[in-house]
Amino acid sequence: MKYIKCIICILLVCFLFSACNFKISSSINDLISPISPIGDNADVKFALDEFAKNGYSLKTPANGRHITSYTFYDIDNDKEQEAIAFYEPGDNLGTIEMSVIKRVDDKWQVVENIKGEGQDIYSLDFVDINGAKRKELIVCWDVISNSTSHEMCVYEIGKKKDKISLSQIGESISVNNYIAVDMNNDNLNELLVFKVGSGSSSYAGAELYSFKDDNIRVLGETKLDSHISSYTELKTEVIDNDYRVYADAVSSSGSSMLTELIYWSDTYGTIISPFYSYSSNRTSDTSRNAMISSRDINSDGKIEIPNDKKLSSLPKQISCINWKVYKNTVLIHTDYTLCALGDGYTLIIPDKYIEKIKVSYDEKTRAMSVSSKNSKKEAFVILPVLKATYNENDYKGYTKVLDNSGYIYLAKVGNNPDVKITVENLKEYIKSI
Repeated sequence: MKYIKCIICILLVCFLFSACNFKISSSINDLISPISPIGDNADVKFALDEFAKNGYSLKTPANGRHITSYTFYDIDNDKEQEAIAFYEPGDNLGTIEMSVIKRVDDKWQVVENIKGEGQDIYSLDFVDINGAKRKELIVCWDVISNSTSHEMCVYEIGKKKDKISLSQIGESISVNNYIAVDMNNDNLNELLVFKVGSGSSSYAGAELYSFKDDNIRVLGETKLDSHISSYTELKTEVIDNDYRVYADAVSSSGSSMLTELIYWSDTYGTIISPFYSYSSNRTSDTSRNAMISSRDINSDGKIEIPNDKKLSSLPKQISCINWKVYKNTVLIHTDYTLCALGDGYTLIIPDKYIEKIKVSYDEKTRAMSVSSKNSKKEAFVILPVLKATYNENDYKGYTKVLDNSGYIYLAKVGNNPDVKITVENLKEYIKSI
């Protein structure tokens, strides 16, 4: 029965990929088929059909929170959602345009259309960054599809009756990634932009842009470690009413990561990165071989940065992580975890046990077993199982400790006098990646 379930699961995955016209070399737009609006919004598509009379191909943002073919958002504060669509016009292949589609007298119409920069769309966001109490459109265009560098444009929204106009504030800014955050505590969002040099250029840095009163100016900048390919995740936390931004970056080799910490300094009147050294041009203390990003690992409301922790005889599928929090200009240890990256979870191990354990991994079942070095007795086992094939009756003696992202994570606890960890402990310690 389990064999039949596995076959069904594999066939289902294959079907899903084939339905998306899956190709290894495809762009994200090839992987995600455009979905037409339904119900009351079905006429949005007809409005774009009527406007782009020579035909078009919809483009889907590759990244960010808005990754559908049509994004519905109230951009003019009239309590009615407009639709935003990106497309390649049939009479101008290799270019991209953006349309704003609004319901006027119960009919959807294209009320604004602008030409984009490049040939693809990377991301779309809505943030108030000029204090006008109306959110601006932040669009990252790709001159080349799947590029690591994007042209960020900020568009101010104007409205007159049923008409909407988009006017670009300043020039476009080349970015690898960005985040909107009030870095200098002036009650107004700035854009913290991360840049990475391409080709023969070896450069990485962060720049803080203000758009107050529609005037672009750089409030601060700092160099960052240039031995990276991209900034994959940006996170914020507030400490004593001040924002910190954690930027996790993948190394140029693609086999390691590091974290940059950025915050505003009133003393210097700019943003600073405490881990970057201007003498060595490197970021120290936050690099690791484990491909895992910074996060609040212990649910204490503070972001921890991962470092490698050497542990004897670890199987290749498991990494040991030393998590540290930034406090008073130094990194302070908080927790250790065992990380099964391929299985999508990490597990806190109390400090008093970390040097007492031995870890093994079964490649066939994907079970991680933790035992005591002294007694050799098994302390516990963590077993990931696909939801599609999970049957409680097949796993007698195991308890569900986590349900996430298509997997059920099961645990079985032994009677080990040296490593006393209960099932309830494991429910608290296990985190999805």
